[in-house]
Amino acid sequence: MKAFDQIKEIVRVLKEQNFDHPEKQAEDIVCHVLKIEKIKLYTQNPDLTSEQAETINFLVKRRLKKEPLQYILEECEFYNIRIKVGQGVLIPRPETEILVEEVIKRKDLIINRGKTILDLCTGSGCIALAIAKNIPQSKVYGIDLSKRAIFYANETKTLNNIKNASFIVGNLFEPLKKKLFTCITANPPYIKTEEIYTLQSEVKDYEPFEALNGGADGLQFYREILKRAKEYLINDGLIFLELGLGQTETVKDISKSNGFEIIKNVKDLAGIERVMILKNRVV
Repeated sequence: MKAFDQIKEIVRVLKEQNFDHPEKQAEDIVCHVLKIEKIKLYTQNPDLTSEQAETINFLVKRRLKKEPLQYILEECEFYNIRIKVGQGVLIPRPETEILVEEVIKRKDLIINRGKTILDLCTGSGCIALAIAKNIPQSKVYGIDLSKRAIFYANETKTLNNIKNASFIVGNLFEPLKKKLFTCITANPPYIKTEEIYTLQSEVKDYEPFEALNGGADGLQFYREILKRAKEYLINDGLIFLELGLGQTETVKDISKSNGFEIIKNVKDLAGIERVMILKNRVV
């Protein structure tokens, strides 16, 4: 069978089950199995071996069970780097790139003030690695409670040949000695526990519960992070937080009560206030 014929068949099956963007998903699966770029797919239309066809059909069956395509392909793209992912690690979201962009905008300040960055709840390491790649003078530390997530973060670090990032297994600040950082970033779990069960099946049935669960009100990690952040942040150091829908005002209150000044709120393309930037206010 030719690759194009296989793609047409996958598109037909995915359309029957109302999957979004079936053509792109079909192309991604076939290119992944054949280990070729899309341009070669369209210029060569290669023949499939029986083994390749069998593997493709197996992956399509996984997708039909609503397993995320990123897990099936074992990677995704985030801020122009390839991120290794699999079950047990949260899949990076496009809106998280906003946080990275805001950090990179302030790279001169970061370089001049000490160059050290701490990424809490690092998960796949996407934030830490994107910052490390784009601010090569920096030293970035990523911490996550999940050993599996840290495994994937290190895999991605090697894949992209990023030297200035290190990953540690641990609970928030727990593994750290009294080291001061120029800035702290975090995309913590922020979904209310009860709301997780209402999410689409790709999320609630496959992505790690602990990477989604922000507690009863979704704000558990913001409280824990902001309560201790001053101990690990230089004077006038910055914190970059990703937020969930409708969390801005409460996180503002938590921030102010812990001695932080709100510098900026940044909206995503849907108009949701997605990133909050704080400064360590010196008393």
